[in-house]
Amino acid sequence: MLYMQSASAAEQEGFGQCSFCKRKFLCTRLEKHMSICGKNQDSKRKVFDSSKARARGTELEQYQQRKSSRSPQSKTPLRKNNWKQKHEALIHIVSQARQVQQILAKGGKDLPPLPPIENPDYVACTYCGRKFAPRAAERHIPKCKNIKNRPPPPPQRSNRHLCFL
Repeated sequence: MLYMQSASAAEQEGFGQCSFCKRKFLCTRLEKHMSICGKNQDSKRKVFDSSKARARGTELEQYQQRKSSRSPQSKTPLRKNNWKQKHEALIHIVSQARQVQQILAKGGKDLPPLPPIENPDYVACTYCGRKFAPRAAERHIPKCKNIKNRPPPPPQRSNRHLCFL
């Protein structure tokens, strides 16, 4: 019953729409709302962190402050996600292996050369040209820089003899 009375009162007075947020208010309240809504449009709201709010006033707050004061440089950099490239390489390798198996099943002896497999995550050494995983490259490159009697770089191996079963 109370709802019906307020609804009829709202119909009599009419509604107006806020030009900022597009919400509808009674015309008597619209001016007050628009003055506040206009001020709030310019500023972004800070994201509420519930874990900080829960920790406030407890021993956990001190631990979180110590943890956040550590240098952000100690975090490992994010690696780029190249799953699609790896997936396509895997599919290509599997199809090459099927072709090799078909040739062997027919009794063929002349196998097609397989393309070299390159891992995009590997880092090439500037001194010897070999490729390493990122952490291994960090260890290898300074050592390789100081080597005086460096052997020639390894020859490019032919992938003819590689066979995937």
